Order: sequence, then structure tokens, then C-alpha cells
Amino acid sequence: MVSTLFSLLEKPRKLIKAALGEVKADLVIRNTRLVNVVTSEIIDNTDIVIYEGYIVRVDSPIDNIDKYIGDKTIVVDAKGSYAMPGFIESHVHIESSMLNVREFGKLAAMHGVTTVVADPHEIGNVLGVDGIRYFIEESRYTPIRIFFEVPSCVPAVDPSFGLDSGGQIIDAGHVAVLMQDPGIIGLGEVMDFVSVLNAKSEVLVKIAAAKLAHKVVDGHAPLLSKDKLDAYIVAGIESDHESTRAEEALEKIRKGMYIFMREGSAWKDLKELAKLVTKYKIDTRRLTLAADDISVEDLVEKGYLDYIVNLAIEYGIDPIKAIQMVTINPAEHLRLDHLIGIIAPGRYADIVISPSIEKIIVEKTIINGEIVFDKGKWLYREPGVYIYPEKALKTMNIKEIPKPHQLLVKAPAKNGVARVNVIQAIPGSALTKWVVEELSINRGFIEADPSRDILYIAVLDRHHASGNIGKGFVKGLKLSKGAIAQTIAHDTHNLIVAGTNLNDMVKAVEKIVEVGGGIVLVVDGAVEAIIRLPIAGLVSDENYMSVYKELKSMEEKFHKLGIDFNNLHMTLGLIALPVIPELRITDRGLVDVFNAKIVDPIVEIIE
Repeated sequence: MVSTLFSLLEKPRKLIKAALGEVKADLVIRNTRLVNVVTSEIIDNTDIVIYEGYIVRVDSPIDNIDKYIGDKTIVVDAKGSYAMPGFIESHVHIESSMLNVREFGKLAAMHGVTTVVADPHEIGNVLGVDGIRYFIEESRYTPIRIFFEVPSCVPAVDPSFGLDSGGQIIDAGHVAVLMQDPGIIGLGEVMDFVSVLNAKSEVLVKIAAAKLAHKVVDGHAPLLSKDKLDAYIVAGIESDHESTRAEEALEKIRKGMYIFMREGSAWKDLKELAKLVTKYKIDTRRLTLAADDISVEDLVEKGYLDYIVNLAIEYGIDPIKAIQMVTINPAEHLRLDHLIGIIAPGRYADIVISPSIEKIIVEKTIINGEIVFDKGKWLYREPGVYIYPEKALKTMNIKEIPKPHQLLVKAPAKNGVARVNVIQAIPGSALTKWVVEELSINRGFIEADPSRDILYIAVLDRHHASGNIGKGFVKGLKLSKGAIAQTIAHDTHNLIVAGTNLNDMVKAVEKIVEVGGGIVLVVDGAVEAIIRLPIAGLVSDENYMSVYKELKSMEEKFHKLGIDFNNLHMTLGLIALPVIPELRITDRGLVDVFNAKIVDPIVEIIE
């Protein structure tokens, strides 16, 4: 025990000597304008001394700077540029980028992101605990700090409700074991609010396991209010990223929750939620910025947290406050502000250099005292490539390719008109609307009406070869022709397909099964575009630029077919998630989210 204690003293002794200049620094950054997120100040002429990955001296300026500089010390003259803490992503699903962990980490670092909190519930739903372990292993191949949360809802809803057919189950026992892993920082978004409000033991034990391990519990509480919200918070849940209206978020933050103001690729809530600051003038300490889901297209073309910070500034939030929302605020939520989120002695040397704070432009990203990105150049020395095991590459287990009529909703009449429950997608929002439309019945089956933007939609079980097919109708996708099929279908990631005609839908399903997962666009029987995602049917094994080019090609084809918004695959994929209001579809059928029950697609036959 004594020898162990003495060995623990070695690091602080070295850092103390470095702070006193008794050993030479590895890196010295001079002449910065320090963004002090603790005091909301800009401190000019600041020097920063770094040793073995830690900040050991910060002053304005350091008078005796020469004593820190040796023959091997790298000296960077910032020439008046701003130095701010490395950006922290509070909540993201890496899988939504379609990139593996290494490639995601590379793009993140290029945009000043040095720490990520990732909820791997997508790969967890397909591969279970093994999938989480694969991501943890691959995270060692990227310079950014990635903390993982244990998915709380695998599957997304209690299986006893019979709403969905998940690929895996991560139960309370798995959660308790994973909480002991140092790469795990908390419990991922607790989506199954119905089980929480019903005080189901399974979900409460998962929350308790996180609390016992002194780790965070993140939430998912769309439209919860008053007594239901209070009950949800009482269960031990600390944050929410599903608020879409400022008033909704205000109630939550007044009750002590952290609010992650989301600005992802498909759901864009920041403009509305910025009113918390610009209209309601609240204290911002419990506000953070987060992407939740971000596509490779946006990562390449727009950026990441640098882009979201700039957007927050554009919406009227003070630049220092916006920077705090991706530095000290998330660090405090994670209980890691003694290590990250602040440029101060004893913290990890995670630093972003930008010539401006009115508009962040990442010139340099420094992680653990190493310059990994410098003026457009990627400098990190790759330690190798993680090879996923065979199990991760074989996840398609479809009973059979369906016949066209198997994708149709059967009617209790041969001909006529039916009033039908229809899912209305809302591009730019995670919510859907539940609408009722009149559709024709032909030979005992209900037909879609693409002229009114009402398409066929179906979800096929791809995990158990059960043959389950949930069938219904969707509007709002704006696909004028053809069909799209994908194995991205939150959160169980069965196979979802939507289209204007049945033959193209069947062809798309056939192709997606053939390639082992991904996204396929079929028009008039021909495959127009494809993105192969062999890892769990969710993630590519290619570099980020290859995936970007494939997605861009597909987006161009979508636009030619009348789709006037980007990231159709994200909007489509979320239609299968039965925990966000109002109406969804799974392999079991249409789901009434608020009442957690399957509903008939047909309301009534009227002719």
C-alpha cells in the first residue's frame, strides 16, 4: 500500500517541478488572448506552459518565461489569437455520422472538439454489450477523449409492451458491470419515460447503478411537464436534450435539469432555445450545446461544435457564454471540471486557438499537450487501425425478401375509401405528427398517394428472422419517385423502407440485405445510390472522405426527386423510434407513443 501511494506521488512531483520551471516544458504557447470561462473574461498577453499533457502555468504574461523553455520545448507564438478550452460534446451518437470511431474523432478534433460524451445505443441495440466494447476499443485509436455512456434503453422500450423487436437486451446487470469501466461516464439518455413514470424496477435499478458509481444520468423527456416531469426528475435524471420549445426547456431548467440545446443535422432546436438567454435572460450555467446526431456531410461542410457555437452567437448569445456552453458547463455536468473545460493549472492541455471569438475559426487543436491539427493539417500520428471482429459485420437476419403485397395494409373491404392513420414527418424536428388521411382501397389493399406526398412505409425485423413486417403510411418525406431502404432505424435498427411503389421498395430491401446493411435508393428498378455500412449495418469501415462523397452523391439524387431538405436518412430513421411523440412505426406496427400501444392503421372504412 505504501509503495503504491509513493508511486502516485511521482506525477504531481513532476508537475510541481514543471510549474516552478525546474524542468523544461514540452510546449509553451505565447501571446494569447485567454478566454477565461471561469470569470467570463478575456485576458490579454497570456502565456501557457504545458508539461506531459497538463497545463502547469498560466499567466499574463509569464515574466520569466525563458526558464520554462529548453532545447526540446516547442514554442508557439499565438500572435494575439484567442486560446479557449477544448470543446466538449455533451451528447452524441457517433453512429449517426456513419463513421467509425477513429474517423469521427479525426473530424471532431479538426473542429476543436477534444472531449466527446457518446451514447452508443445504436450499436448496442444491434450488437449488445459487445458493440459497446468494440467502440471503447476503437476510441483508443483517436486523440480525442471519448467517454461512453451505458445505453439505458436497449431496447428503447420495455419488451413487455410488445411495441418493437430489438436485436439485443442490455439489462440492469449489464449496466452495473459496465459502470465499473473507466471509459464509462454515466447512464445514457433514459428514453423509456413510460417505464420511469410507472416506477418499473428494471429502469430504476439502472439509474441506481449509475448513482452508486457516482456517474451521471442523462435524460430524454420530450414534452414532459408538471407532475410527469417532476416524477421523471425525482427518479434521478439530470439532463434533457429533447426540448423543442423555449418554454418547455425553461420549466426543466427551473427544476434543476441541464438542458442540452440541440443543433444536429436533422433536428434543429437551437434558434428556438436561444430564447432562454435572449428573451428569458436566464443564468446560462446549466445550458450546453450538443449535436445529438450529426452527419458526415455537415461535419465536413459546416463543422461541429465550432459551427454550433457560431450559430449560438448569431442567434444573440454572447460569445463567451456560448464558449462556456461547450467547455466549463458540460465539464461541471460531467463532474470533470477539475480536469477539462478550463485553461488552468492541473487541467489537461486541451486547447483551441482561434483568431476570433465573434466567429470561431479553429486554427489549432491541442489535445493532451500535442498539436493534432494546425491550420488545415492533420498532425496526429495514427497508432494503427482497429479491426472489427466478424460478428460485427454479419448482422442481417431477414427471414425472406418480401413480396410486394406483403408491404401493403390490408383492408376489410375490396374497394372504396378508408380513413387511415398516417405518420407525418417533420424535417428539422425529431417529432412526428399523427394525422388522418383518406386513401383509396384497391382489391382489398390500401394504396399510397404520392401525388399528395403520402408514401408506403414498412419496417422489417432484421435480427431474428421472425418475418415481422410493420406496415403503414408516411407523409412529409417529399420523395416523388422510387424507394429508400436502410438499416438505420432508431433504435433497434431493423430494416426500414419507404417509397412511392412496391416494386422499388422490394428491390431496395433485396439490395440492402445483399450488401450487409446501409442505405439504398432505387428508382424504376435500378439502384441509383448506395452507402455500404458493414459494421452493424450502421457504420462504414472507410475513411470519412469516402463516406462523405457517397452521401453527397445520394443527396444529389434525392434533390432531383423533389426532396428539398438534407439528411432524409436521419428523418426516415427516426420514424421507427417509439419513444418520441406522436406516431411511429416498428416491425410490430404503428405505435401510439403517449399510450405505448400498437394502433390499427385503419380508422374506418367510409365508402
